[in-house]
Amino acid sequence: MVDIFNVPTNIRFTDFGEKVYHLDNETYRLRYPILKTSDIQKIILEIKQNRLEYLSQLPISNIITIIDQAITRWTDPSYPQRQLALKLLPAITDYDAETIKLEIKRFIRLFRKKELFRFVENELPQPAILDDFHPQKSGGMVKAFGPEATFHVFSGNIPGLQIWSLIMTTLVKSASLGKTSFSEPLFPVLFTQTIAEIDPQLANCMAIIPWHGGTVSLERTATEDTEATIVYGSNKTVQSIRPLVPMSKIFLHYGYKISFSMIGKEALTADLYTQTIKQAVEDVAIYDQQSCLSTQAIFVENHGVITPIMVAKMIAAELANYQTKRNRASLTIEQSSAINRERTKYQLENTNGVSVQVFTSTQNTDWTVVYHASPGFSSSPLNRFVHVFQIDHLEDVNQYLKPYQVYLQSCAMAVSPTRLFTLANQLGEIGINRVSALGEITRAKPGWHHDGHFNLLDLLHFIDVEPNAEQMSEKYDPDVE
Repeated sequence: MVDIFNVPTNIRFTDFGEKVYHLDNETYRLRYPILKTSDIQKIILEIKQNRLEYLSQLPISNIITIIDQAITRWTDPSYPQRQLALKLLPAITDYDAETIKLEIKRFIRLFRKKELFRFVENELPQPAILDDFHPQKSGGMVKAFGPEATFHVFSGNIPGLQIWSLIMTTLVKSASLGKTSFSEPLFPVLFTQTIAEIDPQLANCMAIIPWHGGTVSLERTATEDTEATIVYGSNKTVQSIRPLVPMSKIFLHYGYKISFSMIGKEALTADLYTQTIKQAVEDVAIYDQQSCLSTQAIFVENHGVITPIMVAKMIAAELANYQTKRNRASLTIEQSSAINRERTKYQLENTNGVSVQVFTSTQNTDWTVVYHASPGFSSSPLNRFVHVFQIDHLEDVNQYLKPYQVYLQSCAMAVSPTRLFTLANQLGEIGINRVSALGEITRAKPGWHHDGHFNLLDLLHFIDVEPNAEQMSEKYDPDVE
């Protein structure tokens, strides 16, 4: 029996459901509680009380040390929670086991002590203002406060990603109630179990539980009884939760976004183009484009050693190679149908004289590359389906992106140093909020301004004690002259 929930030690449940997985001649029963509104109320009261008595008093440096100790355990290949995650997550998510192993190993290292200090100091030059009042340069004193409790609605598309939000709110000394998706309910539970091994009192400020999205009674209680709500997932998920959050409370959301790549002619020289192709495919293939950070379209500049149509063909060949190495997840009928509809659409455009070519896996939907001889922009139905647009100059890309700017997020670039910041500035003008190296787009760093905003500051409120209040207080010191 594997529990896919983790709650403070004083909380008890009597009614459970389970999901069963059979692998390697073993049966795994994943147990979860059947929740009532009163359960959510009790959990929130408990984590708030635990936070008041312990987390709110814990220095930020201690919090970072505890998280670092948990991460250190996860960097050990023999650590039981890590072994369980690597065994069960491929069965739960249907992602390739080697991909999960590699990406989790990379991801958890983002939260080591040195990275967390950089992360906090990136937004709070004086992290100690989370602990006590500290002087301001302008005079007076200031202290920062996080929410008493935060309700997280986690998405289930990327294993492990949930701990980003969990760690972020813990750093601002907020208790956490995390609702996981049954698509991936395991990793954050295992991580909070690790926290409990190191510091049970801190773990008692966290609760991670799955339930079916759209259970309004539970979600309304969670949003009303906490002080902040953070939603990850589809726009539909965001729209379902938004009306439940009182106007007086913090609501942060990270819905559907599109990311893309730009390949300059200088990355298509004789000695570089092979590696450029491999890097471009990494950004498409990892987790089958399920992340908002995954590339859905690639702009390829003319005048390299190889032409954009050759790039498209080589991307297709590399996706075929990638499939033999790391299988794409199985698709639902709806997902396969969406890919086939898009393939048919562009194949018909080709027969009608439009300059489009479609390269596909045979007899299945494992991968698709749509080449466009003219620049434009389009999203993809995901699952290793990518558009390649020929363009004369990358500097002209904004005119094709602007109609989609509300959805755009990250851009992976392969360009020379003389162009990098000019192009980045240009993209920033229309709302793109992150530029990465080609091949690294799915691996955002903790200090990244998610969707262009702060990670910690958006959760904090500050209290200022003005100099005149300090000066007046001196008058009431009985020992003053």
